[in-house]
Amino acid sequence: MERKVRWEEMFPDELLEAIDRCPVCYLAYGLAEPHGAYNALGLDWLKAQALVERAAREHGGVVAPPVAWHIQERQEFDFLGSLGVKQPLSSSLPPELFYQLVLYQIRAIDARGFKAGILVTGHYGGLEHDMRLLCEFYARRTGLPLRLSAVADSEVIRYENYHGDHAGICETAQLMALRPELVDLERTDADSPAGPWLGTQFPLPDGRMPTRELGEKIVRSQVQRLGEIAEELLNGYMPRPDWTAPSLRDAADIWTRFEHLTRKYWWCSLTLEQYHKREIIPFPGWEALGE
Repeated sequence: MERKVRWEEMFPDELLEAIDRCPVCYLAYGLAEPHGAYNALGLDWLKAQALVERAAREHGGVVAPPVAWHIQERQEFDFLGSLGVKQPLSSSLPPELFYQLVLYQIRAIDARGFKAGILVTGHYGGLEHDMRLLCEFYARRTGLPLRLSAVADSEVIRYENYHGDHAGICETAQLMALRPELVDLERTDADSPAGPWLGTQFPLPDGRMPTRELGEKIVRSQVQRLGEIAEELLNGYMPRPDWTAPSLRDAADIWTRFEHLTRKYWWCSLTLEQYHKREIIPFPGWEALGE
């Protein structure tokens, strides 16, 4: 029988034993949005969730209960609308709500006795930087022993020159490896009232096609790298016998302070015009902000 890795599927004694055996918690992030006619809408979340489950089975650890909601629709950054998408079919949340959710998740795994948390987002393009900023701030404000790492799944690819994409060779091959029943390359874009479905025209000009074999090689490299990150975090863990995680009220105060200090530096605070012009306000460092 395959060992359980999903928190919500465990009995109480199983979760306690799993944390004791390998106190690493994986958290997957993503959402539903168009990824061509041939990929399931939830590609971003589906690949992140499947990746962390593979990593937990191979290297140990627990996979946090899933949240398939993320940042996409923003009035001042209507990227999909600029491409002609009329109905994005997305499961999106406002940035401030999503980041607040992430903070409370960090607080929860801190309170449950984990020593390391690895946040993996399958939906990327800048917001992973905001997630890292949040992890840094939580650690600075609390002095917690819990070690944290936040990455886009594309950042842990170690196969050839693949660095992620949107419904292209890389992402499609990943989903073919992780959830093959949710890819159908026979499906093509239609004249839909929802607008374009933001896919890729296969084969590429050089003749390449996404394949399950390619996806397995990409995924294999990612699972290996996630295992290395888990080991690095655990090796850097310094126990604090008197440690108590922040209360929910404390977490609310941490969030208020974080949003006040950093919001203008979020990638998710850029307008579409600023994004195209690369008018990104550089983060000045915590000391410059009085932290």
